[in-house]
Amino acid sequence: MIKSMTGYGRSDATIEGEPFFIEAKTLNHRFLDINLKMPDRFMGLELRIKEEVKRRFSRGAFTIIMFSDSAQAPPFKVNLQAARAYVEAAELLRKELGVRGEADVELLLKTREIFYSDKRSIDLEAAWGPVSKGLDSAFAQVAAWREREGANLEADLRARIAQIEALLKKVEERSPGIKEFYRERLTTEMEKLLKEGVDESRVLLEAAVFAERCDISEEITRIKSHAGMFRTYLESAEPVGKKLDFLSQELFREVNTIGSKANDAQIAQTVVEMKWEIEKIREQAQNIE
Repeated sequence: MIKSMTGYGRSDATIEGEPFFIEAKTLNHRFLDINLKMPDRFMGLELRIKEEVKRRFSRGAFTIIMFSDSAQAPPFKVNLQAARAYVEAAELLRKELGVRGEADVELLLKTREIFYSDKRSIDLEAAWGPVSKGLDSAFAQVAAWREREGANLEADLRARIAQIEALLKKVEERSPGIKEFYRERLTTEMEKLLKEGVDESRVLLEAAVFAERCDISEEITRIKSHAGMFRTYLESAEPVGKKLDFLSQELFREVNTIGSKANDAQIAQTVVEMKWEIEKIREQAQNIE
């Protein structure tokens, strides 16, 4: 069963009597990228949270947000000593270097060393229990979301692979006609060249070149093999997004070769349709874990 890289989960946690919400959002990414947004006093849990993500998921851009749901504003303290130092430093710059402006309240409000929350410190070991439980709930929702999305992606991919095989069958049925066309063309050319006294070995060489140029049997065989492998990957329990992406590139290469070798209007049209389906497969594969 394949899984999407898109998901969302939300849970809550109570830490030291204060209610918090934990949100986990995931989007497409080539690798596993984790971005945390939480109060500073919880940043000591960053490594633990990232390890929990890595333990459950292999790919995706994760944004984990933790915020308080408390209506009460946290009490702030003012570091007057630091504020005086900033004002004195600004005055020194103005006098000695001629720097314009003064250190006003607006500037000081932007300085974290001056205004700080009285709740900056927290017992991280005690907090980890409710945080971990909240993460478990949010990640379970993310996993369920990704599985539902993955089921839809799998159904679409199976339908597209079946369509490619149906189109390939048309190419395979048309292939003998191409060989017959080249045979008739070769016969005409050979008769013409032989009448002109051209060396027979040269004619045979031309025949071999024409036969090689129009033979697409190997490409047809490889596409069938790739389609079978694609289905095998869809049934795998392991993350297969990168494998499906690579396999779709190989499918495109073989189909493109058929288009260049066949030199036939009907096959050319079928090749365009096959390329369209493969392009859609590649787009879908970008969202698979």
